[in-house]
Amino acid sequence: MLIIIMRHKILNITKKSFLLLLVTMGVVFTLMIVLAFTSVPFYMHFNLGKNPDGIEITEDFKPEYIVMFGGAGMPSPDNLMRLYHTSSWARYYDVPVILVHPEDSVCQSEMTRILRQDGVGKISYMTLGTNTRSQTLELKDSYSELLDVPMLVVTSTEHVRRTVKCLNKVGFSNVIGMPAQEATVDFNLSLENQKLGGNRLPSVENTNIRYTFYNYLKLEIICIREYIALTYYRLKNWI
Repeated sequence: MLIIIMRHKILNITKKSFLLLLVTMGVVFTLMIVLAFTSVPFYMHFNLGKNPDGIEITEDFKPEYIVMFGGAGMPSPDNLMRLYHTSSWARYYDVPVILVHPEDSVCQSEMTRILRQDGVGKISYMTLGTNTRSQTLELKDSYSELLDVPMLVVTSTEHVRRTVKCLNKVGFSNVIGMPAQEATVDFNLSLENQKLGGNRLPSVENTNIRYTFYNYLKLEIICIREYIALTYYRLKNWI
């Protein structure tokens, strides 16, 4: 009899927990849908690309190294965007590049080829680390003389805050992060007066529904993942 009662209680607890999980997921999903119609996801992502303490690059800042934090495959949107900004800043300041990326048989050589093709002369590599914490520690161990040297760090927009904080934590005191952002389009996306053909269905003229909504949903997922990572890093005392 006691076993039957215990089973019944466990079953009730399981049902309630499952129902609570479904309700929570529904609330979160609904909130994400609502926020995707606003500018909140854009500013969440934009703020992750800011340097801690509001530090910004100025004309007086003259980095001696450009450090690019990679991690994605090749070719990939993330790495190609980082490489574009890295080569641009390396040419602008005429300084060498430190490429932080796990060693493999394809990506590193392709990244090097693109940097060389874009006019970057001197490239060195940090290949042992596989997350931001281990990569910053490897950078400190290999380039301890750079702890107080001005460096410009290029990474994806959502990773700037975490990367700079990790570098500051291990002792790099003169670092500015540069988000590898894409430029926004400035042409008219309207469908008005365009010959499109197809069946006679209402035309979706609103670009917020056609493009912005889905882009912002994706940004929300990216930002949520990064906020979870920031929380984890903070709990581990890595930032």
